[in-house]
Amino acid sequence: MALLTLPTAATTNPVSTVADYAAKSNLTEISGSFMTEATMMVYDEILRFQRGSAGYTHGLTKEAVDAFEYDTFAANVLWFMDELVGLESDWIKTAANDDSSAYGYVQFTEPSVKTALTRYRYHIEKFNSRSILGRRDWEPYGYKNSKYLGGTKMEYPIWFTKIEQLMETVTGGIISSMVKPMYNHEKHLAELTYDQMLALAFVHLHSKTSKDYNFVQLAKGGQDAVTAAIEIYEDNHHTKASDNKTQARIALFFKLH
Repeated sequence: MALLTLPTAATTNPVSTVADYAAKSNLTEISGSFMTEATMMVYDEILRFQRGSAGYTHGLTKEAVDAFEYDTFAANVLWFMDELVGLESDWIKTAANDDSSAYGYVQFTEPSVKTALTRYRYHIEKFNSRSILGRRDWEPYGYKNSKYLGGTKMEYPIWFTKIEQLMETVTGGIISSMVKPMYNHEKHLAELTYDQMLALAFVHLHSKTSKDYNFVQLAKGGQDAVTAAIEIYEDNHHTKASDNKTQARIALFFKLH
């Protein structure tokens, strides 16, 4: 008789403490509702795309996507983003790079802020488009789906629209290669809370060049999540992740605690 192979249960990777990283004492804020919304948007977009006409990508299957649970995904995203912030800035809100415009908890550069805003708007638009006509087969916390034209819509956060407006040109478009002078990179990033910064950074990681497979693996926790986290970081956050200095830094983070 053939043996039945059961899927491995997902686990939750605990978020680090000062006992794990002494530098964690630099952090005086916590994540909150905006990070929750960002996680829901990415989760929903993965389901929309993978179950759409394009079919499953990068090794994902119907079974893998069906087993992709929001709660374990959200918990492991918090672990992942905490490790990323530690790696990038030692949890220092005003961390700056002398060699580039990289600044803040996640070391956003000026051009990457613009890209992050574009992706954030895209994810909200897709999220809201799924609230109608029975398009969504799960119900995000705090939101209602509709079989008709109702459903709860996610609003554009005030902090998001403020930075977006600061980057607009006279004609209303987003500058393609550099920000408008009225946008002060360090000043306006420093005005964001830890929660807001994490939300923007996490959505920024999810794009047409990222692999949904890695985000699904992240939801599994354990070593699967560690492997996925490193690949997401190297492929979608850091532009020079292969250099020895960065690899040495990566080796200090994305750990199980």
